[in-house]
Order: sequence, then structure tokens, then C-alpha cells
Amino acid sequence: MTNNASKMKHRGRPLSYQPELVYEVVERLLENGTPRASIDASLVKQELCQTYGIKDTIRLESLKRVVDDAVSELQQNQDRALLSTLPETVTASIDHFMKGARDAFAILVAEQNAKCQAEAETRCAELQFDKRSAQRHISELEAEITQLQKDKQKLVEQRDCSIADAAYIRNQLSEIKEEVTRLRGANDFAQQLMDQYKQYGGSVENQTDVVGRGQATRREAVSSKLK
Repeated sequence: MTNNASKMKHRGRPLSYQPELVYEVVERLLENGTPRASIDASLVKQELCQTYGIKDTIRLESLKRVVDDAVSELQQNQDRALLSTLPETVTASIDHFMKGARDAFAILVAEQNAKCQAEAETRCAELQFDKRSAQRHISELEAEITQLQKDKQKLVEQRDCSIADAAYIRNQLSEIKEEVTRLRGANDFAQQLMDQYKQYGGSVENQTDVVGRGQATRREAVSSKLK
């Protein structure tokens, strides 16, 4: 029986059994070879009721905590007692082996850590390269967008100029048509003059001079409009 069992204090509702009895039951079960994993609150409750006449009103929830503590403490005591039976030479050999095993395990962990760190650094470098490539590509795309915007503005300006030129040409054509119509009327008038000269005996030279001046006037008017 351990001293902790006698000193154990329970908080909350009073127990219907003494914790020392739980330790006694657990200790007896362990000594009889009952596996540690098989010792639970249900088994201990059954032993308490059958061996010590405890009422069957024990709450398994509160009993489980006491049983777990008892099993852990008693198992540790048994383990320490068993280890104390080993000769010192065996203990020294075990310590030497454990030190070697610890060093080997530490080296293995260190190698894995170095490998992981190297892989992490490589991956970090790759990510940095990808980041720089992405930034460069973004800069190229931004420059292309800027150029496209400039090209678009030029096309808009050219379109506006083309629209203005088309409007100007339409106006010019309209004016030329009006001038042609006017000149045709003037030509008809010149023809009337020539007919009158013929009727009143005008000379051929005078007729030619009048027609020539009329034609020259028409050519100058059309030429000025086309310019």
C-alpha cells in the first residue's frame, strides 16, 4: 500500500468507499497477473462489492479517476522495484546502449533536419525566382497595356480626323455641284449672247472672244473650288 492512498483527498460529494480499498484491489489484481489494460472502474467496483461489501451505488465516473491514479502509481512502483533487481553491470550496459542509441537517433534527426532545411532553402529560392519572373511578366503586360491604350487613342484621333475630312469633302462636293450648276447656267447665257450676235450681225471674232472669256471664267471657278 502506498502513502499517497492514505493521504488522498476527495473533493465533491463524499465517496461511499475508502480510496485505500481501491489501491488494495488494484495492487492485488496486478500481483495476480491481471493485465494493466484490463483493470478498469467496472472490474474494481465488482471487487469492492464482492470483497468489501460496498454498496452497488458507486459512481463509475468518480471511481475511474481513482482507479487510473492507483494503476499508474502501482505500476510505476512495480517497475522501479523490478529495475532495482538488475545487477549494476547490466544497468551500466543499458546506460551505455541507451546513450549510443540516443546519439544515433539524434544524428538521424539532425540529418533529416539538415535535409529538410536544404529542401526548404531550395524551394524558397525557386519561389523567389518564380516571384521575380511573375513580376517581370506583370511589368511587360503593363507596358503592353500602356502601348495598346496609346494605339487606341491614335486610332480614335485618326477616326475623328477621317470623319472631319469626310464631312469637309462632302461640303466641298456640295459647293462644287452648286458651282457646276451655276456655270451651266452661265454657259446657257453665253450661248444666248452668241445667238444674239449672230442675229444682229456680230463678227465671228467678237463671238469667239465672248465665248473664250466665258470659258476661262468657268475654268478658274472650278479650279478654285477643287483647291
